[in-house]
Parts: sequence; structure tokens; C-alpha cells
Amino acid sequence: MTRPEGPARRVQIAHIATEHYLRGRTRIEIAEATGLSRFKVGRLLEEGIASGIVRFEIVSPSGVRLDLSVELRTRFGLDHAVVVDVPVDTAEALQSSLGEAAAELLQEILSEDDVLGLTSGRTLNAMARRLEQLPCHRVVQLAGAAGPILQNGLEVMRRLSTIPGVRPHPIYSPLVMSDRQAAAGVRRQPDVRQTFEQFDRVSVAVGAIGSWRPRNSLMMENRALTDLDRERVLRRGVVAELAATLVTDAGTVVHDLDARCISITEAQLRAVPTVIAVAGGTTKTRAIRAVLNARLLSGLVTDSETAERLIGARR
Repeated sequence: MTRPEGPARRVQIAHIATEHYLRGRTRIEIAEATGLSRFKVGRLLEEGIASGIVRFEIVSPSGVRLDLSVELRTRFGLDHAVVVDVPVDTAEALQSSLGEAAAELLQEILSEDDVLGLTSGRTLNAMARRLEQLPCHRVVQLAGAAGPILQNGLEVMRRLSTIPGVRPHPIYSPLVMSDRQAAAGVRRQPDVRQTFEQFDRVSVAVGAIGSWRPRNSLMMENRALTDLDRERVLRRGVVAELAATLVTDAGTVVHDLDARCISITEAQLRAVPTVIAVAGGTTKTRAIRAVLNARLLSGLVTDSETAERLIGARR
């Protein structure tokens, strides 16, 4: 006749679990102290978890969703994934929260020998405002200016250049030129050429992601692009860009505008050891997924609702 589990067994399990999980004693040490075999100790620990006597809690500090961060990292094979809860459903709150999380991540992963590359965007400006110091010294603008002054890469570089010890390498040029000859002329300029020479030295790149479907992209709004230019690229299936690298839903890179862009190339971007995107929100979800499908990223900073959509919990 099998005896029902009673309070004595539950107390025994609680005692063994306390010794092992809270006091750090090994199974062999507990076995010697209790007169049980180490295998019996192991079974009691497993029973404690299965029965709910032993519970584990992973606490998410500072608004970081650790569960979604781990799941996103695993789902897309990323080295870095930071998912944050955004307290208020506004674009400004989203940009502020993602910018703060990205700034904290950079402070953690950058070393003195790193060369940091940056694109542009409101979220990256929010990140730059949070950075009062940088572990590294060289900061490189990865793409020409796109959008209003407070959103483009030059503003990001201006903010970071105020940090003591930082040596900026800006690009004083629009992101997209009217034709390939004009772009070639810009690349020949000494100051632009000097910045381009830094691309191969970049070890950590941080960029915003632009969405072409739905329309939420500084590059797409560039005045050098005509309506015909946009229509042709959209017909090719482009839904997103990172720097000036255009990608489709399937992650295929489209090179139609490469010759007109003042930017790091796809090949150079892929050669950067760590590439982190900072992006979130409903209008960016499809674009983020496309860039992930292109395997351009080793890291992502995003919000919890976007993370849920990306991993398939929400469509």
C-alpha cells in the first residue's frame, strides 16, 4: 500500500531545497548530513520543483523584460537582446525608453579599444542624450544626413563630441545624392574619405531601422529620391533599411540605390563584429523582422510589444 504524501515529506523536501538552493550545499554534502543517498536527494529536489514546493522567480529590474529578452535572443540567435516595457504609449516615450536602454547597453559592452559606429534617428538621439561618458574614444558616423537636423546623424555626432575624450568622425553630406556621379564626387572629398576609411575599423555599430512598408523612414523621405525612385524600390520588395542597406521581407538585400548613397556598404556592415539595432513600435515591426531575416544584426534593443510580435506571440 502506497502511503499518501504528508507534511513530513513536504518538510523534508523544503529542508533539502533550503540547504541546496539557499545555502549552497551540494547534493553529496546533504546526503552525508541526512543519511540519504545523493540520488534520493536529487529525486526530492526534482519532486519539490514538480509539486510547487520549490519555485524560482526571475526578477526584471529597471523595466527590462528578462523573459522576452532571453526568448528574443534565442529565437533569432542574437548576442545581445534587451526588451523594455514602455510606460506610456507615445512615440516620445518609446524613443526615450529605447534610447536609455541602448545607452546602458553601450556602457556595458564597449571597451577602450572599440570604435563605435552610429547611424541617425530620433531614438539614437535619445540614446546620445543619455550618454555622459563613453568607454571608447572614436565614434564614426556610418551614413550621411537624412531627415531634420534633430534626427540626423550629425546631431548624434554633435552630442557625443561633447563627451570628454571622444574623437568624432562625421559625414557632412546628405545620405542620398541625385545620381551616382554626384555621390562619387562627395566620396572623393578629403573629410568624407577620412570618415569612410574608419568603416573597416568599426567594432560596434548601432543603428536605427527605417520602415518602407508602412512608411516610417528618414531615408525614404530624402529629397534626392523621386517618386519614381521610391516606386521602383518598393516594387523590388524593399520594406526596410539599416544605414543605407535595403532589405525585403525575406531578408534579401536590394542594391539599386547603393551607388547614390553616402554610407557604409552591406559588406562592410556585415564585417562589423557587433551590430545592434535600436527600434520598436507597430510601424517598425515588419522592418525589424526583415533586417533580422537578413542576418545583419547581432543585437536588438526593442520594446515588449514589438518583441512579442517578433517571436510570434502576437501578430
